[in-house]
Amino acid sequence: MDFLKAEFHCHVKLLAGGKFRRPQLIRRLNAAKGLGLDVLAVTEHMDAHDFWDIVECLIKLGLNGSGNLCWKGMRLLTGAEVTIAEGGDILLIGSAQGLKQLESRLGRLDGNNLPPFKDLLDASEDLGFLRIGAHPCRAKKVLWKMGPLLKRLDALEINAGELSKAGYVHHQAREAGVAVVAGSDAHHWLQLGRLYNIIPAGNGPDFEKIKRAVREKKTTWCRGGALHRRILNCCRFN
Repeated sequence: MDFLKAEFHCHVKLLAGGKFRRPQLIRRLNAAKGLGLDVLAVTEHMDAHDFWDIVECLIKLGLNGSGNLCWKGMRLLTGAEVTIAEGGDILLIGSAQGLKQLESRLGRLDGNNLPPFKDLLDASEDLGFLRIGAHPCRAKKVLWKMGPLLKRLDALEINAGELSKAGYVHHQAREAGVAVVAGSDAHHWLQLGRLYNIIPAGNGPDFEKIKRAVREKKTTWCRGGALHRRILNCCRFN
């Protein structure tokens, strides 16, 4: 294989306020594996009331003795989608330990405690995250208002729901000097792989290498329509 296929934006629940159930996560892991993805970042909303239940379940399902999280050979990454006070969302992909440290610095996030963008950047700076501006063109969550602070992100996202604005995202990323990645923003397992990222296989599934490839702008992205035609034949929901 000359490249890895990576999904950087996946939720576990259909609605953020809904109740998490373990089979929901297993279904998404099986769907992602069936689609041929090599890397899956699970990025539930960090202000969800059961966010840590999801993280802990992911760790239990993915532990394989190697020190990395995997599911049937697919590399799993822990992450979160953090809503900022100004309106907008940032994906933080890294480690559960890093997320715990972030919470210790910012407090438990909820609708009454959303960090300003600069505070989030400062609090996460040394925690090793891949930091991505999610769906930056979305109404009421537009990130361009953050101005020069966007330069501190690693990448801006082309979201599956905003494909018509992909050119503008590329333009803004060039202005900010950051990379571009893509994300399905899947809330349902059928939405997985709508967009995915192509990473040179030489960088391997190691997270530090994946992060470096993004920062060095060595990745590209693709639409996942062809993958979806395989899902009914490839997925097994155990």
